[in-house]
Amino acid sequence: MNRSLTSFLLCLIVLLISCSKDEPLARRTQILMGTLVEIAVKQSDAEKSKHAVDLAFDEIKRVENLFSSYLPDSEISRLNRSAGEGWEKLSAETIGVLQRAKHWSEWSSGAFDITVGPALALWKFDTAQTPLPSSKQSDSAVSLIHYKDLQIKANQARLARKGMSVQLGAIAKGYAVDRAVKILQEEGIADAFINAGGDLKSIGMKSPNQPWKIGLQHPRYPEKMIGAFSLSKRAIATSGDYQKYFIQEGERYHHILNPKTGRPAKESGVVSATVLADSVMDADALATALFVMGPQALEQIRLLENVEAMVILKTGKTYFTPGFQAQPGFIYRGFEPGMIG
Repeated sequence: MNRSLTSFLLCLIVLLISCSKDEPLARRTQILMGTLVEIAVKQSDAEKSKHAVDLAFDEIKRVENLFSSYLPDSEISRLNRSAGEGWEKLSAETIGVLQRAKHWSEWSSGAFDITVGPALALWKFDTAQTPLPSSKQSDSAVSLIHYKDLQIKANQARLARKGMSVQLGAIAKGYAVDRAVKILQEEGIADAFINAGGDLKSIGMKSPNQPWKIGLQHPRYPEKMIGAFSLSKRAIATSGDYQKYFIQEGERYHHILNPKTGRPAKESGVVSATVLADSVMDADALATALFVMGPQALEQIRLLENVEAMVILKTGKTYFTPGFQAQPGFIYRGFEPGMIG
């Protein structure tokens, strides 16, 4: 089992504090979109709950088939294959996600950029990679990264230059969770929780007087919590250097790349960035952008409606937007700088 999946299994212990002796839950997990996805619903009708969960998982799989760059028949794979050529006709759904991705690219001045595909292709984060991408390879990849060269009109899109490629990993998983939650609601489920590798959303309550409770995972010790708060009708996503990574000659190489260098983002000193928002799709994209931009971006975050954030640095220092600490039941223990390496 790879390191990121093991981390997620342990993370489930501390992230989903949702069990209640007097409120039975229907819970199931599947591996989808490269991670473990858990759906938990408060069960009053077992057959209805099972059917709703089945449909929610089917929806996540449908989104994966639409957006995965690893599936040759997906719309994103078709778009990537046609790079530098003509316009590719895409579904309204795909166009909508691409447009939202460009919105956050503009907002972050390119710290979040779904055209990072050429750089990601140089890295393998499930095993210790040897040799590392050369400076020449990284520079060549970076020359192909620019969100403005992803052009969109009506129901079509194109990548302006040959060799460009879109990778939706930093936004599609969040979108899939949003869609799965919508399916549950359409099936009459009022109280539920979905966790897709740290992209989470809740609806309703875990019991009549208790919202769902979320634990904040330690960036180096996944079995430990450094804080917690209650979550109801909100979305949360975390980008961390501990989710997919390898260590070589004492240095950690993680999967969150800086689009401007084509290499793992480390300039900001961030080890974990967590964002609360109304949609998981937006929280997902913003958490990635915040990781690359660093704590100074919290001033921009504060200007966004219904968005809060937390950033943990390698030094151990933690920054919050005021509203993050105001979440119901919020506690934060912190940790010693020496615990982050």
